[in-house]
Amino acid sequence: VLTDTLGSYTVTYNVTDSSGNPAVEVTRTVDIVDTTIPVITITGDDPQTVEVNTAYTEAGATALDNYDGDISGDIVIDTSDIDINTVDSYEVTYNVTDASGNDAVEVIRAVNVVDTTSPVITLTGDNPQQVEFETSYTELNATADDNYDGDISGDIVIDASAVDVNTLGDYSVTYNVTDASGNAAIEVTRTVEVRDTTAP
Repeated sequence: VLTDTLGSYTVTYNVTDSSGNPAVEVTRTVDIVDTTIPVITITGDDPQTVEVNTAYTEAGATALDNYDGDISGDIVIDTSDIDINTVDSYEVTYNVTDASGNDAVEVIRAVNVVDTTSPVITLTGDNPQQVEFETSYTELNATADDNYDGDISGDIVIDASAVDVNTLGDYSVTYNVTDASGNAAIEVTRTVEVRDTTAP
């Protein structure tokens, strides 16, 4: 019987009495089997974070079996749940079966597709903008583009409260926007110059 090698073995039992009479030999079959499941260990981060609209890179896993040893190459990895174009949480599953048909406990990695990229604000019109003294201020507006939400120009918060057209000077108008994932754009500032260019 080789306990480190799978197979069926025979154990024989014999005896002879004091008169020299041998018993009929009895045999026992000993089956050396592998019923121990392999163990999967994922490598890399769990959860794994992936920026939206970028490629997903599988971090892999290892699998060790008590009899077959390293069976990492047999792991079946299912990444079909992942949509890298949609912010959400997804699962990657890892499964493996050893040569004796023992299934490992399925291992799951969480993959979070996130948006951490800030939108970009672009001013339209002149900067600096010149306004004639004691005339009305006209906002020239701006556009905002986000990697995930697209055009979010309508969400821009414009603060022109500092502009005083009745007082000569330079004033700042600020432009801010935040995308749906909470990423704030870098604030953009336009200088508004209130000037007197009208001849007496």
